[in-house]
Parts: sequence; structure tokens; C-alpha cells
Amino acid sequence: MKTTICCLEPVLAPYSIPRFKAFQSLRPDYTVKVMALSARERLREWGIRKQDLGFDYVEAFSEESLENLNSQAQAERVSEWLKSEDPAVVVITGYFLAGMRAAARWTRQHKRLSIYIGDSQWGDRRRNPVKEWIKGWWARRHYDAAFAAGERAAAYLQMMGFPREKIWTGYDVVDNQTFATGAALARQDGTALRMRLHLPEKFFLFVGRFAPEKNLPRLVEAYASYRQAAGTDAWGLVLVGGGPQEELLHRQAQKIPGVVFAGSHRSDELGLYYGLASCLILPSVSETWGLVVNEAMAAGLPVIVSHRCGCVAELVRPGFNGYVIDPLDVEGMARTMAVMSSTLVDCASMGDASRQIVALYTPETWANSLADCIERTAAGRREPAVKPATGMTKSFQPENQPS
Repeated sequence: MKTTICCLEPVLAPYSIPRFKAFQSLRPDYTVKVMALSARERLREWGIRKQDLGFDYVEAFSEESLENLNSQAQAERVSEWLKSEDPAVVVITGYFLAGMRAAARWTRQHKRLSIYIGDSQWGDRRRNPVKEWIKGWWARRHYDAAFAAGERAAAYLQMMGFPREKIWTGYDVVDNQTFATGAALARQDGTALRMRLHLPEKFFLFVGRFAPEKNLPRLVEAYASYRQAAGTDAWGLVLVGGGPQEELLHRQAQKIPGVVFAGSHRSDELGLYYGLASCLILPSVSETWGLVVNEAMAAGLPVIVSHRCGCVAELVRPGFNGYVIDPLDVEGMARTMAVMSSTLVDCASMGDASRQIVALYTPETWANSLADCIERTAAGRREPAVKPATGMTKSFQPENQPS
């Protein structure tokens, strides 16, 4: 008999789909059922194709955006769904939303296995120690184990009092093959694509929302300084995305040559830009992980990443596949851009190194780590909710997660 596992997501984003598909494919002894609280967020609509997802999927609310959902209605809908599915395991994204807290309470009341998933880290925002203690107390009471993004997220959970032996890492992954393939196809027709899209021969690439936490005004300022120093050898700067700071950035970049605004694009269109870019740059002042770094590395790019991004410890090896920057140091950012675009750096070798590093972070490793988390946690209970782990390798034990 198959074990039912119910997974709660705020919305079903494109990067979540390959993870659940991989889990269902690799573990046919489970039946994966996914509920998204809403089909969309106020500031972005993913446009998910619901056909052929490879797992059972429902939406608690299809019409209202996530931000407009009533807390009580969330809790009731989630509890009804769990009651009807009667899962042995519930995987819950965080505890901020009422629907997620309702799921955690349901697992406690019905003695089911409860797994927290998330990528929050201490440095995301200003933290109130009292509130953090309360959150930690609540989390320890309602979750049997945690599946976190990386070591920074794991350290945050530990600071909240969550035992390290109950924390697995490796949560933030993308479908590497999709971005590798898209980039390779773009490179085959690079000259024509650059002309059609008005892209420079070499350029730094930013992908994301034009929002304050992305630190784009400082990036544009740093680029202006870099370009003035590099002169005719300067690479371009291509910004892919949109958001509340778009008008501000257009005004700022108006008199700076080499800045290209490429507009917003769906996830499945980004391989084109990764394929034509020379280097990704992510200068965020707050970033729980930074999945665009995974995407760019899968496409074979070197990366320049802010030290405040949660992915830095796992994905960026300074001097090997990129560089780490202080997002508040504009001149330091400009100097790093100058080094990256100089003859001192072999970008192709750095890109190869990126591919090697991110190969440890795939939907398949995600599926294996989650399965290991579930089965080892269940085995530690007096009355296991699921059967013990079978065929799990040592590489997926929590103390041996890639770092």
C-alpha cells in the first residue's frame, strides 16, 4: 500500500514542479499530493500549466491572490483537504501563513509526521529575539523535522532551538537540465539572437524583480563607475525583470551607455539570456537563497553574488566559479566587475566549475533528501508513520549534505 504525503505551498511556482515530479518518479511507493493556497500572488502570476504535472495538484483558492486570502478560510480549507486525504506525512512551507499553521496543528492533533520546509535565514531582516524565541517554541512543538535550504537556514533554525539532528539541507534546487539546454540552444544562434534582442557581445546579467531588496540602484551606480574605468573594453549590463523600481532605474540609467532593460520573461525563456550572458550578478541586500544563481550556474556562467544571499556558502567558491561581494560597497562591486571582465579571469573555466558545483543540487537530490528526512524521522518515532528508509545512501544523511 502506498504512503500518502501531502505538501502545502503558498503558490505552485515553476521551480517547485520538477521537485515534486522527481519525488513521485523516484519514490513510487509514495503518492504525492500538493495543495497551493492560491493560484497567484499580487505582484506575479506564474501561469502554471496544470496538465501533466506528474503529481496530484489542487488549489485552495483559485481566484483570489495569496495576499488577499482570509486567514480563517485558509485554515478551514486546508484542514478539510487533509481530513479528506488522510496523509501519513504532511510537508509544510513555513508557518507565516494561517493555512500552514493549520496544517501543522492538524498533524499534531492526528499524530501524523510533520516536516517544515523553508529557506529563511537570520540575516533576511531585523529580528526580534523575543519573537524568534516564540517562533522557535511553536516550531518545535509542531514539526518533527525540517528540510532547509542550506547551512544558513539550518543555523537559523538552530538559533530558534531546533535540534541540528532534525534538520536536513538541500531544499533550494532548480531543474538544471532545463537551463543548461536553453543556454546551449541560445549559443548555437548567438549572433542572430544578439542582433534581434539588441544585446551586447559580452554582458553582466541580472535576473529578478526590480524591488528594493535586490539593490539595483547600487548595481547601476557600480556599473557606471566600472564602465568609466574600463572604457571601450567594458561589458554591458542587461537587466531582466520588472517591478516597483523600474521607473527609478530607467531614469538612473538614462545617461549610462551599455545598460539594457530586457523586460520580464517566463522561467522557460530565461535560458536564452543565460546562454548569451558572460556572468550573472546578484547584488541583493536581502535574499533567502537566490535560485537565479542555480539557474545561471546550470547554464555554465560564472557568478558574482552578494554575501547576504543564502546560497553563497553552498554555491560560490571565490576565484573558482565567481566572487562574493559586499552589496553596500559600490566601488568594491565595480572593482569585482572589472576583475571578472579582465584577461585575468578565464570565464569558461569558471563556468565549467559552476556546472560541477550545482550538479549536487538537483530535483533528484531534493527528492532523495526529503525521503531520507521523512523515513529517518519516522523510524525514530515509537509508532512510525511510514516504513523505514530503504536504499538511501550515506551522502543524503543530514551531516553529509553538500556544503
